Amino acid sequence: MLYAILGIVLGTIAGIFFPANIPPEYSRYTAVAILALLDSLFAAIGAQTKKEFNVGNFITGLVFYAFITAFFVYLGDKLNLDLYLGVTVVFMFRIMQNIGVLRDFYFKRFYNMEEKKQYFPLVFLRASPLP
Repeated sequence: MLYAILGIVLGTIAGIFFPANIPPEYSRYTAVAILALLDSLFAAIGAQTKKEFNVGNFITGLVFYAFITAFFVYLGDKLNLDLYLGVTVVFMFRIMQNIGVLRDFYFKRFYNMEEKKQYFPLVFLRASPLP
């Protein structure tokens, strides 16, 4: 976890001091590459919650999705079609599914923790004895 936080901080600092300008011709490729990265990241987090995470699976999935999405965007550019919109919709759907899996996992985990707490019922003192 410390390496992840350190990487985020160093990446933010590098982005501030060394800004990268992306030409408009490559903005579609950059957008789908970012979505492929986010999809793989959320899928990896979901796999970790299920105790099924595999580094090789994560890396190959990330590389495969990056290449296949770049291919679809390239094909769309050559055919003069906006295929990147379809890729964007598919990746957003997958990202939302992965976020839903994470939400369910953490909600169930929190709900089970709440159930394990013992609540003591309030004792009502009555002025008169029960009949």
